[in-house]
Amino acid sequence: MTLREQLTTLFSPTRRLGGPEPRVLHAGGALGPVQWVIARADCHYRRLDFSQLPVRQRASAAAVAVRRQEPAPGALHHIAWNGGIAHAWVWPEPDTGLLAGEAGWIPETLLRAPPDQDGPRLLAMMRGVEGQVWREGDLRASQWWPAPPDAAAWRRFLRAAGLAPETDDVPEPEALPWADRSWGDRPAGLPGSPAALERLAWVAGIGIVALGLGWQLAAQASWSFGQWRLDQQLTQLRAEATPLLEARERADAALQRLQGLQALATADSDYLLVAEVIEPLPADTRLLGWRREGDRLQVGLESGETDPRLFVSAFQEHPRLADVAASPLPNNAGMQLDFDLAAPAAPTTAEAP
Repeated sequence: MTLREQLTTLFSPTRRLGGPEPRVLHAGGALGPVQWVIARADCHYRRLDFSQLPVRQRASAAAVAVRRQEPAPGALHHIAWNGGIAHAWVWPEPDTGLLAGEAGWIPETLLRAPPDQDGPRLLAMMRGVEGQVWREGDLRASQWWPAPPDAAAWRRFLRAAGLAPETDDVPEPEALPWADRSWGDRPAGLPGSPAALERLAWVAGIGIVALGLGWQLAAQASWSFGQWRLDQQLTQLRAEATPLLEARERADAALQRLQGLQALATADSDYLLVAEVIEPLPADTRLLGWRREGDRLQVGLESGETDPRLFVSAFQEHPRLADVAASPLPNNAGMQLDFDLAAPAAPTTAEAP
């Protein structure tokens, strides 16, 4: 075993499952931290793309982005990386008893091995099931249900992930074994928990102090003078950095406004609007085509119903499609619906349970 492998084993985490009878899932090294495996049912999932940022800026940008989406004060998050993609799990109501001392946590999704082939799959989790969509070796979508979903819920999940359902059959949940290593975490910096590293540093520091006490006393005056010089330089650097920090705050504020405008520009989808148009209509209704021009949406339909009032009344309670006019097409070829769309609502972040 190489030195690197020995260090990895020494600092590997000990993972435990919570519950009425906690048990050790994976025994780690003597200096490794303790990690509690948290059920997917207790977490919210986010997928964030930071591939356009430099590598050294991605971690801090992801931490800020996830913190802004935390549903309540005190929520915790765990971020795993796959290239420039950040996979974030938010624990809205953490159990402070589990996280006492040096203990950390990890979502159970990271300990279920990725599939060999791309596509959707349904996994049996600690509580409930999780639907996943994988593409090019990366998790593209995740959805939790307390029980296996019905065909309609499964189709909605696949369509939201950009897939066209090939069949109405819901796959059987797969029961995968626990993996020894997380598929999304990458080792960075020194191994081990900060507390373990601190203990090693204290042991090494005490030995150095015991051997070099005489030299420390003789050099005290030189250190004091050096500290005074460092304080002076730090004061000067702070004064020089103040304009840069203020400019960065203004840039962050401008970026937030730009992202808000971009979200407004992409908030509407013609496909979703047309799907909402078809949903309340009779089952024999067939879509002939549609045309979108700003806040105007024109839809052509083929249906056995010829009464325009039926089509108008179907959208009276709809928040976006209530302003509609229906007129028969020439030669009784169908019905044309003209919608005057209301102003779109403010964009909100989708919540994945």
